[in-house]
Amino acid sequence: MSNQRKCGKGSGRASMGRAWMVAACAGALACVGAQAQQHAEIFAGAIGAPAVAALEQDIRVIEHPEGGAFQARRVLVRLDPSMHENDASGLLSAVGVLGTLETYAIVPGLRLVEVPDGFEIAIADLLSKTPGVMYAHVDRILSLYGSTQVVPYGINLVNAPQAWVATRGAGARVAVLDTGWAIGHEDLPAPVASASFISGQTVADGNQHGTHVSGTALGRDNNVGVVGVAPEATLLTGKVCSNSGGCPTSSSIGGVNWSVQNNADVINMSLGGTVFDQAFADACAAAIAAGVTIVAAAGNNNSSVPSYPASYEGVISVASVDSALNKSTFSNFGATVDVTAPGTAVFSSVPQLTIANIFTIAGSSRTVSSFTGSGTGDVTSTTVFCGFGGTAADFPPSVAGKIALIRRGGTNASGAGITFQTKALNAAAAGAAAVLIANNTSGTLTGQLNTTVSIPVLGISQADGDTLQAGPSTIVRAARTVSGPLYANLSGTSMASPHVAGVVALMVAAVGPDRAAPSQIEQVLISAVQDLGDPGRDDIFGHGLVKADLAVNGLLALIGPPPAACSPADIANTDGEAGSDQAVDSGDFTAFFSAFFLPEGAAGKMVADIADTDGVVGPDALVDNGDFSLFFESFFAGCP
Repeated sequence: MSNQRKCGKGSGRASMGRAWMVAACAGALACVGAQAQQHAEIFAGAIGAPAVAALEQDIRVIEHPEGGAFQARRVLVRLDPSMHENDASGLLSAVGVLGTLETYAIVPGLRLVEVPDGFEIAIADLLSKTPGVMYAHVDRILSLYGSTQVVPYGINLVNAPQAWVATRGAGARVAVLDTGWAIGHEDLPAPVASASFISGQTVADGNQHGTHVSGTALGRDNNVGVVGVAPEATLLTGKVCSNSGGCPTSSSIGGVNWSVQNNADVINMSLGGTVFDQAFADACAAAIAAGVTIVAAAGNNNSSVPSYPASYEGVISVASVDSALNKSTFSNFGATVDVTAPGTAVFSSVPQLTIANIFTIAGSSRTVSSFTGSGTGDVTSTTVFCGFGGTAADFPPSVAGKIALIRRGGTNASGAGITFQTKALNAAAAGAAAVLIANNTSGTLTGQLNTTVSIPVLGISQADGDTLQAGPSTIVRAARTVSGPLYANLSGTSMASPHVAGVVALMVAAVGPDRAAPSQIEQVLISAVQDLGDPGRDDIFGHGLVKADLAVNGLLALIGPPPAACSPADIANTDGEAGSDQAVDSGDFTAFFSAFFLPEGAAGKMVADIADTDGVVGPDALVDNGDFSLFFESFFAGCP
């Protein structure tokens, strides 16, 4: 490995010419080979033979030796933005990169590259030590935060109706980066822009999470289902999480990049993980610098450990309370929490999912039962035994991306029995892709979770549990079909975050897009709260419970209302509306000049009087000097 270390060092020269690269990485084949596949011995033992699980057919997850999981064959690398593309290609090829899959305009030099199976960590490590590389790391998998039960009390709790006196969100663009949306749902607006960043999956929501989040932020006020915080805001849907709940960092970065390109005013991300990721941090920072406010869920581990993206600089981190303003039992807390919003038992829109379960051991079908509150997903993997699943210590790091096998029963430190809910939530927090809970008596285990989790939780028989514990080899599948719109109660900081995103949309709509910087919005938002807990900011509730009316009025006081848009008349009616329609458009420009410069009384002069400076009310066949001044003031003030 001595050659590799030499290739990984350099003087950091500014020049990135070809001669420099040849000198810096002379003997690159000796270092790592033209292709890592042909020089596997260089990486021998760097990662071993990692276990690979399929969350979906298109997302393959690898367990990281230091904890967590990442996407197979993918590495995020940021090169010096001044590097010529030919040099970049040569450098990447020299260390075994197979090709570039994606670049992100929002972070110059950042790209997602493909590498050979099994060499993700080794190549990322080598790249991070190579001159001209700012950083490189594996494409870590984040998980959705979500999900328990009751009625949309949150809309009133954040005082959204009081804010609707000033605005209902019209003109604000909200990007929901999640599992997609229930296409054609009766209570959601059709997104003006949508894109899937999950290979092989459309923007259709096969999970429920993204549709639920969207409904809380901007569900329509249409006498059907629910109403969101900003019911007239515009929806942008970016699918960055698979139907089974896996959220590759590269997909999330792609979604942030796409949101900026599509002029989003606010991004909601109800997802996260506990590992700081420089590429993701850079993408969020760049989006905020571009004028986009980012809101994210603080996490559901009842922990003070920072969660990302919520804890990135400039991102608004949202913790959760219940309807009585108590901390939600699952909600994270700590120094990075900014504000609080309702997240326990939030009622919102979801696609109706019909679930069929298939459970096999070594190809042989067995009886299985889906727990009430189970998530959905198609998971193919081996099982990892996790005891009674009562504490985080029961779950080894190897369970990430695999199926947690848990025994029924057991007691906690106080002697109480361990609930199915605790077992399932602990498994999800450990990164398991699915859960099997084996009975401790005859028959297939059935039960309720009294919450909703994003991964499949299935009950199996005692005998099948014994078989799996003795020799783990299984295929678990929870298939789904979408059969129509529905509504459901879910709990999580995932549900709290879109309340705040909706409030930000109301703030933006009140003052007009592009008139308030994200820092100004955050400044007003954290001051426009109901203080909870200890006086002032505390680690449980942040600055307090967001209040939409205070936030809207506070930003209006700071920025002021948007300028008057247009003159109160359309003199050409090129948009097809007769009479005064509050719109001066390009057709008016032509018609006005045609009328203004014609001799008085000439054919065509009979258009309209938009200023009435001659004292005649209404159309009077005279476009005069007063009209000229008023027309120009309105046309060049931003009228369409």
